[in-house]
Amino acid sequence: MSTRQQLEQQRTRRAQAAPDLTQVLRGSLFERNRRCGEPTCHCASGAGHSVVCVGVALPGGKNVQVTVPPELVSVVRQWTENYTKLWELIEDVSAVNRELLRGRLLEPLPGATARKRAKRSSGKGA
Repeated sequence: MSTRQQLEQQRTRRAQAAPDLTQVLRGSLFERNRRCGEPTCHCASGAGHSVVCVGVALPGGKNVQVTVPPELVSVVRQWTENYTKLWELIEDVSAVNRELLRGRLLEPLPGATARKRAKRSSGKGA
């Protein structure tokens, strides 16, 4: 079993490994073929034009696809990988926090008990 200090250091290391939140995109990068609609284009009877898209399922069952220009594919790939890494790091930190909680190694936030007492005495807390 790890000590509180070891767990807190592990949690801090994991949190510091998080990617820049401005470089995160939830979605799946995929390639598909489209037809442009020009009757004289090779795609009218052939395999179509290859395009890269990022797709995501939104709340309510709506799916969204955005075409990714070729020059941005590497950027979008990195952003989707960053999202996966961030999700994994959140799960790792959560696991450490559960371990801290199981061992009763967490400390209350400063002033938490004072706030709780104040709410009870004012009749707002329950």
